Amino acid sequence: MNETLSPQERIRNKKEFLHLYKKGSRYRAKYFNLIYISSDLSFSRMAVVISKKVGNAVKRNKFKRQMRSLFRRNKDLLESPFDILIIAKKEIIEASWRKLQEDYFAAIRSIGQNR
Repeated sequence: MNETLSPQERIRNKKEFLHLYKKGSRYRAKYFNLIYISSDLSFSRMAVVISKKVGNAVKRNKFKRQMRSLFRRNKDLLESPFDILIIAKKEIIEASWRKLQEDYFAAIRSIGQNR
């Protein structure tokens, strides 16, 4: 299993973000909202968005790293390719690593069932 997050697995274009916002399905977790849509590519892609309201740059970058790490280490849980956008909530500041993992795994299970 490849645990890297290559540049092609990242969503970066404004057009792709807008497509996700308009057409994507939503999953609301305790610490983040997830917007996802099925992809025609052979691999899943993701992006993380955290508002300045959540905390300073150090905290925001910490949570971005954690969410990217969850995605790249658990790519095999996604049965088919998806584009995923993770939008952090203010509550993420209080979240432990274990709680973030539980929330993320619940979201991935939900995506698989709603497909």
